[in-house]
Amino acid sequence: MALRLRIYAVIGLLFGISLPAAAQDLSVPVLIQADEMTQDQELGNVVARGHVEITQGERLLFADTVSYNQKSNTVTASGNVILLEPDGDTVFAEYVELTDSLREGVIQRIRVLLSDNSRFAANAGRRTNGNRTVLSKAVYSPCDVCRENPEKAPLWQLKANTIVHDKAAQEIRYKNAWMEIYGYPVLYTPYFAHPDPSVNRKSGFLTPSFGSSGRLGAFTQVPYFWAIDNNKDVTFAPILTKDEGVVFAGEYRQRFDSGSVELSGSLAEADRRIGSDVVKEIREDEIRGHIFGHARFDIDDTWRTGVDVQRSTDRSYLRTFNFFGSPGNSLESNAYIEGFRGRNYAAGNIFLFQDLHGGLRPNTPKIAPLIDFNHVGQPSRWGGKYVIDASLRSLYREDRSDVQLMSLEMGYDLPFIADAGHITTFSATLRNDLYYVEHNAPIAEDEGLTGRVFPQVSAHWRYPFVRDSGASRQLIEPIAAVILAPNGSNPGAIPSEDSTVVELDDTNILSADRFPGIDRLESGQKVVYGLNMGVFGSGDGQTTAFVGQSYRIHADDDLANQVGIERHVSNIVGRVNIRPNRYLDLLYRFRADDDTLGFKRNELEFSAGPDAFRVSSNYLFVAADPNEASLEEREEIGISASSKIDDFWTVSAQTQRDLDSNGGTLFTGMRITYEDECVILTADAERRFTRDADFDPSDTIIFRVSFKNLGAVSSQVY
Repeated sequence: MALRLRIYAVIGLLFGISLPAAAQDLSVPVLIQADEMTQDQELGNVVARGHVEITQGERLLFADTVSYNQKSNTVTASGNVILLEPDGDTVFAEYVELTDSLREGVIQRIRVLLSDNSRFAANAGRRTNGNRTVLSKAVYSPCDVCRENPEKAPLWQLKANTIVHDKAAQEIRYKNAWMEIYGYPVLYTPYFAHPDPSVNRKSGFLTPSFGSSGRLGAFTQVPYFWAIDNNKDVTFAPILTKDEGVVFAGEYRQRFDSGSVELSGSLAEADRRIGSDVVKEIREDEIRGHIFGHARFDIDDTWRTGVDVQRSTDRSYLRTFNFFGSPGNSLESNAYIEGFRGRNYAAGNIFLFQDLHGGLRPNTPKIAPLIDFNHVGQPSRWGGKYVIDASLRSLYREDRSDVQLMSLEMGYDLPFIADAGHITTFSATLRNDLYYVEHNAPIAEDEGLTGRVFPQVSAHWRYPFVRDSGASRQLIEPIAAVILAPNGSNPGAIPSEDSTVVELDDTNILSADRFPGIDRLESGQKVVYGLNMGVFGSGDGQTTAFVGQSYRIHADDDLANQVGIERHVSNIVGRVNIRPNRYLDLLYRFRADDDTLGFKRNELEFSAGPDAFRVSSNYLFVAADPNEASLEEREEIGISASSKIDDFWTVSAQTQRDLDSNGGTLFTGMRITYEDECVILTADAERRFTRDADFDPSDTIIFRVSFKNLGAVSSQVY
């Protein structure tokens, strides 16, 4: 038992367990294997020799020799000593000696492989209190050793007079340290510390960034992360700029048992330019800023709620102070509650929007509330099912109208598959809409109560022909549909807020109602016909195509003039997708005039090539719509290319260009990346040609150097 206790204490000391706990805990057995074990009672020595292996739980000790001297109270392990710890760390040494009641240890020629594959090496080390290792004349690096030349210096390493690995504090500290790149010293620091691999989050300074901007001048940012406790933290990230002073920025995060909250924002006192890119007015020292928020909470097994907030003091702030990501063309804020139970879904929403487009714009609407309920019934013995959709919407717009809507749609779907292979689905719906409209500006339209009752029946048919031919399968599938509904059904007193434009394409040509919202209905009778084709290989290769058209029996002049629904024969729409293997993917979509076959819309997306060199492109052409003045002709092309030169280097470039006569290049960028197991080097260069009152076309160059476990250094030039 004495030998077992002493050996257990050796393991406890070396593996980071204090002696009292190790000596008291005998519930987990200690297993000792060796070629021979001897005991000299006169000298007080107990020795295990030859392939010594000591196991206790998940801890392992290997050595050529382990001895214990009872008189001097000294334990030694020598010859190829290897310690395997439960946290994944591995310690290699030539000689280990433990004294002072086994609480102090000296290790010679020590090497440590941490759980994340980073490494320590030192001439000597001392372990105290079972959890603190002090290394003298030591080196740390996460870089792999060169297999052909193990003596070659790694890409980077830290050399220090003293390195302390404190497992209790979960920290690695350096004194009088040099950073070396390929063996050459480049940076000295008298003190440095970073978390060890067991740490997921820890308070401290984060990666600084610095650079220069034509709008803001030189700037620098040094974030500080505060891990308040296990479930919340704060990041303070002020930005000091030369021309606009300090931008106060930060982030707060907290996780609860049933959800989480994230808040970020910024605040600055800065000049603001308003007007156009030609005529500008400068408002000095305005309070400007933004706030982004995100919250999610589970109420119970059925209900959950959430809030998303995106607001800015003005439309150009986030583009001018472009530290917080691209804002797009609008910001959306939303609060909601939703529930799922069986085949039922219910949701209540509130929406606020902020338009970031330039120029004079109409006031954005506010929606409060938007309530939806959806129910899908159980299939009957014939396969049919009931569908119920109900909604309540209140929309407010200061410069136009306030609109309240209650809508209820009930339907029944019945699929039928004939023995000959015909697949038919019969559907019937009855929709009831009740509106209350109140105008906030002089408009020559009715207000008050209005509504409609809209029945509709339809039948969708398809007949797939499939043939196996060797390693491929071929498909030809004619498709047709008949939709019957009353003519009209769109009273002029109902304002169109969510159905202003219809985009006819291959995704909605077969739909009974092609409008994206509720305010407008596709009334009348129509026939839809098309052809679906495909060739499918034995692997993932395939080629598919679709072409379709519709014919409206009743010409609805109001729909044709207001939102572009055809009077009789629609345009021809189609899609071709060619993907023979993973090295080529081509998608082409079109919309062509039914009389002249001239294209009104063309979309082309393709990517080709292996990782060594891959090219991608997207092209879009949309003809002007004579029925909608805001829909002008649009033509754009984007091209990108990337090359994975080898296991470490990647190069990519991209550009986006407006092909209109008054257009030009919108964006051009390039990136070069080097990445291995211990460092990431990135160089980004881009030019944006967007011009507005508060920002001009700009160049950006960003350099980033990320050292594994240490952080990153970045430099930006605008």
